[in-house]
Formats: sequence, C-alpha cells, structure tokens
Amino acid sequence: MLLASPAMLFVFVVFVIPFFTFAVYSVLTSELFSIGPPVTLDSYRHAIESDSVRTLAYNAGLIGAIVAFVTVAAALPIAYWLRFCAGRWRLPVLFLITSTVIASYLVRIYAWRSVLGTHGLANSALESLGLIDHPLNFLLFNRFAVGIALVHIFLPYVVLLLYASFGPMPSALLECAQDLGAGAFRRWTRVIIPLMAPPLLSSWMLVFVLSAGDYVTPQLLGGTTGVMIGVEVQNQFKSVGDYASGAAISFLMLGAFALTYALLRLTMHFAKVPQRIEWSS
Repeated sequence: MLLASPAMLFVFVVFVIPFFTFAVYSVLTSELFSIGPPVTLDSYRHAIESDSVRTLAYNAGLIGAIVAFVTVAAALPIAYWLRFCAGRWRLPVLFLITSTVIASYLVRIYAWRSVLGTHGLANSALESLGLIDHPLNFLLFNRFAVGIALVHIFLPYVVLLLYASFGPMPSALLECAQDLGAGAFRRWTRVIIPLMAPPLLSSWMLVFVLSAGDYVTPQLLGGTTGVMIGVEVQNQFKSVGDYASGAAISFLMLGAFALTYALLRLTMHFAKVPQRIEWSS
C-alpha cells in the first residue's frame, strides 16, 4: 500500500475529484459562469431533448465507431507483420512508429489541413495529373477530414498495443495450423482473430472513446458537418458559461461509453471468446 500510495493519490486528484465535481455540477442550477443551488435535473432533460445535442452525439458515435474500426483493421496486419515477418526491419519500423507518437498532436492536425486544403498536396497532385480542373473543396472541413486525421493520430498506439499482444503468441501455432491444411484466410479467421479478440476489442474501445470525445480535431477540421459532442461540452464551459449543462452532457457521454463497453463484454461472453490466453511452449 505504501508503494502504491503515490499512484493512488495521483488518480484520486486527477480523476476521482473532477469526477465527483462534475457529478455535483450536473445537478445544480447554472447561471452565467457560476453554479449553485437548488438541485435540479433540468440540465439532463435539456441535453436529452435538444436536437443539436442529439445530432452532435450521433456525429461523435458515427465518427468514433468508423475511426476505431479502420484503425484496428489497419493496425492488425502491421502488428502481425512486425511480429512474424519483419525480421531485421522490425527495430527500424518500430522506431519510425514510435517517433510518430512523439510528434505533436496539433502539428499532425495542421499537416492534414495542408494536405487536404484547397491548395494542398492532394489537390495539387490531382491537378498536376490532369484528373481535376478545379480544387476539390469537399476534402476539408467535414467528417472525412476529421476521420482521416484521427486514424492517423491513433494508428501508432494501436499498432504498438497489438504488437505487444502478438508477442506471446508462438509462431509454431500458425505452423501447426498450416500443417493441418489451413490456408492464409482460414488461419486468420479460425486462429489469429479469435485468439486476438480481447486485445482487438480493447483497442477498438480505446480508439472509440478517445475519438468520439475529441474536440480539438473537429474544431480545426470538422467545419459544420464534422462537429462532435466534445465541442459542445467545451462551448458550454468556456463560451456559454453553463457549467451544469456541460457537466450533464459529459456524464451522458460517459454513460454511453460505459454502455458500449458493457455490450462489447456481453458479446465476448456469449461468443465464448476467452478473456485471457495462457501461452505454453
């Protein structure tokens, strides 16, 4: 307990205290940049009944789910290649992946603004190839721009997570499946994906929560159609000064994330997916 006390204190200060503070804020009456009694649930009722909040929540769920699926689907073969096929290229590629994690979050977002902008790299390349006569304006400030930037941001993290999960898997297991007549497709569907289901679902949930709750990327790349619920929470706190509504929307988001996680766990349970794999030589 003594050794764990610094970490427990840190979690208490940065998570538990803000959590209960938001819980109190969400049931109080809010005025302009102030909060106080009486206790009420009007903020929750207004958030549930608001058309704009429902639209932003739908955007957040849709973009978060698509980004999570694309990120995990792209990261899985990369992690597999690093674990079983990379050979002497493993360390250089891991170094490149890790270096992208170190790069600034905002730098990567502005890089995509430069790539997808009216006079950006994508439009310039298409014009030079003669495929278009005028710049394509729909590449930026929409859901597509937000999604592709979020995939780029979270892909290195998921690759590293899945690579670590592949680590204990013995290569002899895949060789045995091949000896028993399983082709490449059958090895993936009957051996690799079932055994990797727990880390795959955990990675999906991680990317989904971080993507759906993000507010920086939608602000800089989303325009009018790519705005998500995190932007509304930020506006309620900083622009409108309605602390109760901002806290209520945050707790509704938290409830949606918890429900999604519970559904994933139930799916794993009824599909009889093992929660933990014990590898043996």
